[in-house]
Amino acid sequence: MQSSAPNPVLPSRFLSSLGLILGLSFAAGVSAGDFEHKIPLDRQKSGNYYITGTITDTSGAGTDVQFMVDTGAGMVTLAESTFKSLSHDIRVKPSRRVAARMADGRTRSINVYEIARFSLGQHCEIGPTEVAVIPGATNNILGLNVLNRAAPFAIFTSPPSLALSVCSSLVHDEGEPALVSANFE
Repeated sequence: MQSSAPNPVLPSRFLSSLGLILGLSFAAGVSAGDFEHKIPLDRQKSGNYYITGTITDTSGAGTDVQFMVDTGAGMVTLAESTFKSLSHDIRVKPSRRVAARMADGRTRSINVYEIARFSLGQHCEIGPTEVAVIPGATNNILGLNVLNRAAPFAIFTSPPSLALSVCSSLVHDEGEPALVSANFE
């Protein structure tokens, strides 16, 4: 007697695309009003959406940074030029080095730093966040390590906005950032 059909191994890119398609299909009928936090996005001529994030150090000094919203990026990344300008004003703590697969398929070793507090828009506190610094990159990218912590989330095109379910609940009542673990898969 033969066994049942073989168990095929599907490429992770296919599974990611399938997950995105399924996620979008389940989001049908959802409106921005269904989410507690809505943050305006700026749509560029390229079609990409950008959002303002604030990086704050332990002394309370904060700097606003423009991030491209990228649901295909695993974590927040900073262009090296942004990091250099921030590191003069903001104290950041080196965290680790990781191997990262770039959009072109290459794998690079990059530095990861921990920032004391990350927020989106005016009222969405995310808390302590790891950011990767990509040498030669031209865009700062808002990745899934932040988006997943504020999930469920949705991106609306008219008007352009990022809708998030969880924001300031990640911050203790005393105003100090909560320690939150993030999944960096």
